[in-house]
Parts: sequence; C-alpha cells; structure tokens
Amino acid sequence: MSSGEIFGYIASALVFATFYMKTMAPLRMVAIASNIAFITYAAIDGLAPIFILHVALLPLNVVRLLQIRDFEQQVEQAARESFSIQAIVPLMRRRAMRANETLFAINDPANELYYVVDGVLFLPELQHEIGPGNFIGEFALFSESGKRTATAIARTDCTLMALSRRAVFAALLQHPRLGIHLLKLVTVRLLHNAGRDLHVPVTAGGPSVSMNEVAMPTKGLFATKGRRNAVRLAVAAFLAVMIGMTLYDPLYVVLFRDAAVTTWLNVATAPIDGTVEGFDVKPGQRITGSGEVGRIVNYSVDRSGVIRAEGAAKRAEARLAELVAYDDRVSALTTEWQQRRSRYADGFRTDLDLRVQELEHHVALLQERVAIADVTARRKHTLRLAGNSSQADEDAAMSAQRELQASLTDTTKELERVRERRSLAQTGVFLQADGKEPEWSWRSLDEIRLEAAKTSRSLREAEEEVKTTKRIMADEQKNLAAASNAVFKLPDGMTIWSMSATSGISVNRGERLFTWIDCSKVLVDVPVSETLGVLVNEGERAEVTFEGEQKPRAAEVLLSRGSSSRLTRAELVSVSGARKTLAQVIVALREPVAGCPIGRRAFVTFPDIGLLQVVRAYLAVL
Repeated sequence: MSSGEIFGYIASALVFATFYMKTMAPLRMVAIASNIAFITYAAIDGLAPIFILHVALLPLNVVRLLQIRDFEQQVEQAARESFSIQAIVPLMRRRAMRANETLFAINDPANELYYVVDGVLFLPELQHEIGPGNFIGEFALFSESGKRTATAIARTDCTLMALSRRAVFAALLQHPRLGIHLLKLVTVRLLHNAGRDLHVPVTAGGPSVSMNEVAMPTKGLFATKGRRNAVRLAVAAFLAVMIGMTLYDPLYVVLFRDAAVTTWLNVATAPIDGTVEGFDVKPGQRITGSGEVGRIVNYSVDRSGVIRAEGAAKRAEARLAELVAYDDRVSALTTEWQQRRSRYADGFRTDLDLRVQELEHHVALLQERVAIADVTARRKHTLRLAGNSSQADEDAAMSAQRELQASLTDTTKELERVRERRSLAQTGVFLQADGKEPEWSWRSLDEIRLEAAKTSRSLREAEEEVKTTKRIMADEQKNLAAASNAVFKLPDGMTIWSMSATSGISVNRGERLFTWIDCSKVLVDVPVSETLGVLVNEGERAEVTFEGEQKPRAAEVLLSRGSSSRLTRAELVSVSGARKTLAQVIVALREPVAGCPIGRRAFVTFPDIGLLQVVRAYLAVL
C-alpha cells in the first residue's frame, strides 16, 4: 500500500466520523482533520481536483469553527455579566413622578417598560417595593394579554426612564444581553408570584443574578462525553497526520508528484543564408559515426570583399617590388661612393705626406741658413769691435739672422699642423688647411645614407602592408567559404529531438533548424515551494523514483530557481506541470539511465532536509 493510499483511507475514515457527530463544533474539528488528510493524499498522488477542493474547504471549516467558539464565548459572557443600561439610554425618555402618584394600575394596557433612576415604587398587590436600578413593567410586555398584573404607586418622588413597547423589541435585536437580563427578571418575578421569592434583586448595571438560582446553566463546549470523544478523535487524526509526515519526508518536502524527467535542450540555428542540403535525419534518431547532420549552401554569396582584398594585396606586392629595386640602387650607389671616398682619402693623405716632406726639407734649409746667418752676425760684431766693420754692417747681419729665425719658426709650426692633419686623416678625419672638411668626405655620403634610411623605412612599411593585405585576403576568403557552405556536426551519441527544416528549403541566418539532446545527461525538473527552494543547496543529495519503478536512483541538486526565474522549454526538453508560483529545483542523476526516459514523471525526495528544517524556515518567513 502506497503512502497516498494510506492517507486516502485516513481521510475517508474522518469523513465517515463527521456523520457520527451530533453537534457542529466537533463536526467542524473532524472536518478540518479530514481536509488535511485529503490535501496530503491529493498532493502525493497528484489529484488536482481533490487538492483544490480541500484547500478551499480547510480555511472555511476553520472560520466556521472559530465563529462557533466566539458565539459560545459571547453567550457565556452574557450569562455571567450584567446588562448596562447605558446601551439603551438613547432610546428612552425621562419621566418624573411625585409621591403617591400612580404609574399604572392593574389591568391597564402595557405600552412601556420603565427603569427606576431614583425613588421607590410600591406594588400593593404583591406588597413589594422597587428601588433605583431596577426595571418594572416588563412582565406585562411579554404576556399574552398585554395588561398590567399589578399597580405601581410612587412612595417618594421618583425619576424614571421609559422605553416604548416597539423600542423594547428594537433594543432586543441590537442588544441580546438585554433579552437575557429581562429573561432573568421575568423568571424572578414568576417565582416570586408563586411564593418562591429568591430574595435576589435583579438590577441593571448592578450585581448579576446567580446562574444557579435563576437560569439554566450554560455548559461549556466540551462538557458532554460525546464532545470529549469527538475532540479526542480529531486530535488523534491530527497526530496521525503529523506522525506520517515525520516518517515520510516527501509529504512535506515535495507537494507535487509531477516532477518531470528532462535534460538540456540544444537548438541548432542557420549560421548563413542559403539552401538546406543533406538533412536526412528524423526526430528521435541517434547520431553516430562522423556526426554530420547536413549542410547549408549559399550559391549567391557576395564575393566583392575577396576581390577587393586580392587587388589590394597585388598593389602592395608591386609597391614592395619597386622599393626593393630602388633600395638595391641606393645600396649600389652607397658602395660606389664609399669606394670613391676611399680614393679621395688616399689622395688626401698622399698630399699631406708630400707636404710634410716638403716642409721638413724647407725646415732643414732654414736651419742651415739660420746657422750661417748667426755665424755672419757674430763675425760682423767682432770686426766692428776691431774697427774693421761698421755698425750698419753688423745691424744688417743681425736683421738677416732674425728674419731667417722667424721663417724657421713659422715653417716648423706649419710642419706640425700638417703632421697633425696627417694623423687625423689616418683615423678618417679629413681637415683642410683652413680647418674645414672637404665636401667629398661627408656631403654626398650623408645624402646617400639618408636616402637609404628613408628607403629602408618605406620598405618595412611596404612589407607590413603586404602582410596586412594578405591577412585580410585570407580572412575574406575564409569568410567567403563560411558564408558559402556550413556543415552541421554533432557529438557521437547525441539524439535529434525535433526538426524545423528539411532538404531543399531556403533558410535565413539565425533561423531554427533542429534541436538535439544528450540522453546520457538525465535531469529532473522538481517543483517545490519557495521556502523549500531556499533550503535546497547545490550539490545536495536527492533520490529520484521514476513512475512505475520502486527503487530510487541517486542524484544531486544541480541548481535551484525562484518562481520568477524558472527555466522553461527554451532551456529544458520537458518541464513539470506545476503552477508558475512554485520554485524550481533541477536534479541531475549520478548514473546513466538506459534508453532516453525524457518526459516521464518522477518522484523526488531530499533526504538531508527534515521536518524541523522546513518548519523553522516557514516560521522565519512568517
């Protein structure tokens, strides 16, 4: 016997018990217990009509039971408490009487009820006095004859409040406690007239009449033995439901049995515009081998991009070839000019060598002449001292000697400068006599080098341009190939779920072609309450029982979603039929399942979530 059947029998027994009840309060309590049992039974077995009916009846029975309890409490309170005259004062009129004045006589028509505010009234026939805080004249209002049964005379000055016959009945409808109070008062008067005066004054707003002396006792809700038995039966049924819920977790964990076996839905769309070819697969077919499903061919694809890219690549290659040839010419010119410069340098150094030799020879001659001039000057000086020569001859000889010495000094300095220039020329620095470099040593070569640098930079730019244009051409060719032909392949073992296209039709880019699933990844879409959805965490254990099976399968929680973010058929192959206000838990089976059980109903439990956790979560929400 399944758990659903057990609660079905319990619910049926409670319904039978309602026909045994004789009073409404126990009947309502047993009906509430039967509603709970029916709700549990319908939730387990997925009986939506029964579930909806008893979910609606449960609050109705609770409300009716509370109304019965409230009414009985009001009756008990009214029986215990006295009536306050303040409630009907707005309906009454004031009347003043002098001492010995007659209020009414015996057999007079009874049209009003009176309330004594102050003073004393005397009833001669009964030999009874009525003091302040008491009603008088009520007996005749409710008698069949409608006439006064005694005479009322004021012994002192009195103040009365009068209420007409019509106003009395209106007040009884608005203030039930007034009716209870007048019933007590009439009972006291009847007993008094029969000679059984209880000596208990009945006053409005004063002490109430003893319940044991005047009125029949109002018993409590659970006074009789039958009612006590009904309460015990209802409590026992409620405890049975709670024990069942405790022992069988799914009763409070999953409220709907329509959890659906599902998996991820993969949608294949057309990547290009074109004509479908080779789509020979059928829904439910399993893909094996190469995995090719079909292709799309576009015979009218635009080739202008490839043509432009090829033209740009050719132009870049032509420019590169021109720059390479120019660079070769610049390199040859540079080599030629370097050779010419080398010859200029050799000639420059040779000239300097000759100049050095010339100056060295000149210096040697000057040195000899200076030596001769020096000897001549000393001789002239000696002759002058001996008187054989004049002073003028000596001065001329000395002047010639100094001139030769100055010429020797200048020539020696020039020789040093030429030697320095020759030393610099050996290192590649060429200086003319005026200290400047000759043009052949720098001008033409620098211009050639500058042109070579410009050519080299242009050459690099041309090479980059060729690479870029070739890359663009390759991309355009690749795009052309992709836009001309698209082949669809699926992994081995995948299953076609549905087909939206067939061979020979034209499709647009992004249009849906077919859907496919992986039957090796079995999921279960489980509807749960929002509170339970919060308790269920990713990776938590779960047990799945397929419809028609008895042994549960091990699973784990993959993800949980609130009611506002549920996964639909756009992501899942099949979804549960639960209403959209429920949260959603996706459970993944840990082991493969034979066949492809997509769409089957399943029953899911979460062993790690107990009753106390659910109760605490609900209390936290409340």
